[in-house]
Amino acid sequence: MKDYFKNSANTAPLLVLGIFVLLLVSRLIDTTLLNRENEYVAVIVLQLIIFLLPAAFYIKALGLDFGRFRISAFGPGHLLLLLSAFISLTAGTILIEFYTVGGASLDRSYDLWGVFISKNEGTVSNTIYLILAYASLPAICEEFVFRGLLISEYEKRSTTAAVLLSSLFFALLHFDIERFLVYFFAGLVLAMTLYATRSLPAAIAVHLWHNLVGLFGRPYMQTLVSLGGEKLFMILLTAIFLLFSGIFAAEAARLYKNYARFDLSSAYRELDPPYPPADADSTPLEELAAKHPRIAATCGAIFSFPSLVCYVAYTAAVFIEF
Repeated sequence: MKDYFKNSANTAPLLVLGIFVLLLVSRLIDTTLLNRENEYVAVIVLQLIIFLLPAAFYIKALGLDFGRFRISAFGPGHLLLLLSAFISLTAGTILIEFYTVGGASLDRSYDLWGVFISKNEGTVSNTIYLILAYASLPAICEEFVFRGLLISEYEKRSTTAAVLLSSLFFALLHFDIERFLVYFFAGLVLAMTLYATRSLPAAIAVHLWHNLVGLFGRPYMQTLVSLGGEKLFMILLTAIFLLFSGIFAAEAARLYKNYARFDLSSAYRELDPPYPPADADSTPLEELAAKHPRIAATCGAIFSFPSLVCYVAYTAAVFIEF
């Protein structure tokens, strides 16, 4: 049993499952029973309980090293990559929403996991609150868990597993099947930003600016659609997405060349523990896994029993809601 829980592919989904349960419980809160002041407090407190409390317990229980979370600050050399990541993320998510949900997606209010809906009253105090509770705090909490903690755990199996599963669980977190691809794409961009910069604050910054666009930018986008038409808006957005995705790729390549030049450690790519080699008694499947350990480790992480429980919990929650 101890060996089972030494495998991050088995423990990491348990953290995700705990967050899922807390988030679903929070949906039972009837916001109509909360006055404005209580709602403000609830939005902030719930985020701390849902994300940081389970994360702190997980880190303490497993004795994890904070150094693996890449909490170092980003520098001036990362700014162009961050700008291109932010624009690519924003343009890409809007395009996906248009293709999957339709143009009406710009009309919906910004919300947190379908529980709390942002209400922009136009006052200075309300604007500060929205920036704190609906943009800053979600970016910090979600990035710490999904791009900091989960990626550091899953990359013990493989970096592919780290990127895919952190993005997948991030998409499942929102319990919104219509926008599943939107959140999955966002998770991929944020994970690539983390790896390209080797900085969790960099991913937080991109996430934060993306949230701010969701909070305050929708009326301006609706105006653009009204002025030029939906087709022209989509063409321009596609061009912007392709341009800045290219810039992002070029900047990531430049940064990785610098890492290689200065011989920075890439120990995070090592399997921990190493995949067992094949022997005379190995089955054909075990021999294949020994030849391709990263593929085997990735598949093992994706289809581990705790991961399957998370998928079932998501499916049940979405089915019940519909």
